[in-house]
Amino acid sequence: MQAKRRKIIIDFLAEHGFVSVAELCQLFSVSEMTIRRDLSELEKQGLLQRTHGGATITESAFFQISFKAKLTQFVEEKERIGQVAAEMVRDGDAVILDSGSTTTQVAKHLRDKRITVVTNTLNIAYELLDCPQIEIHVAGGLLKRLPVNLVGPQTTAFFKEVRADKLFLGVEGVDVNGGLTVADVIEAPAKQAMINCAEQIIVVADHSKLGRNTLSTILPLAEADFLITGKEAAVETVERLREHIKVIIA
Repeated sequence: MQAKRRKIIIDFLAEHGFVSVAELCQLFSVSEMTIRRDLSELEKQGLLQRTHGGATITESAFFQISFKAKLTQFVEEKERIGQVAAEMVRDGDAVILDSGSTTTQVAKHLRDKRITVVTNTLNIAYELLDCPQIEIHVAGGLLKRLPVNLVGPQTTAFFKEVRADKLFLGVEGVDVNGGLTVADVIEAPAKQAMINCAEQIIVVADHSKLGRNTLSTILPLAEADFLITGKEAAVETVERLREHIKVIIA
């Protein structure tokens, strides 16, 4: 029960960013002392940072945990985002698909299109492998195993030679002030190279990314063309974002 409780605490923090001791006591029907012990142990593991009355998740823990969780987290929302995004693609388009669980959903909804796909992500290339009408180009570079994508100078150089109609961009943070951000500075140059060669930049992000800032800014919010997110997003957050970018709700 202790291990399960601590996993639930981290999952909750990965989704919400903050949790109070009182909330956890109510959720698990245990004492404050029990929860404080849990938080202390998780803090020692570097998974969270204790604050007055609660805890926040550390940035490094958020992205390590959320990557594994992304495959099963907010799946229905990401499927809707992927479907709406795919409807923006016409036969004959050249499309860049960035790495991410949401862009993978975009790929799944592009299987019937007659298009050219350019990507630095192996799972997206594999997803479209049995679609003979789709021409697939994969960037070279250094293979990152989490996520399974290619980055580095070779990747950046590859995209300098590409022209695309649309880029479906995956990010970890979408914020009015911070713009579009990622946690891994190694990934940022490849994403910026994709941005520079696309006519239209379409950000696909589930509601948990909205209002979040991470380490590396890749683009000011107003310089992207569209943001597609789920109906789960808070109305106030969406309204603030709409002052800077066109938002489509899936």
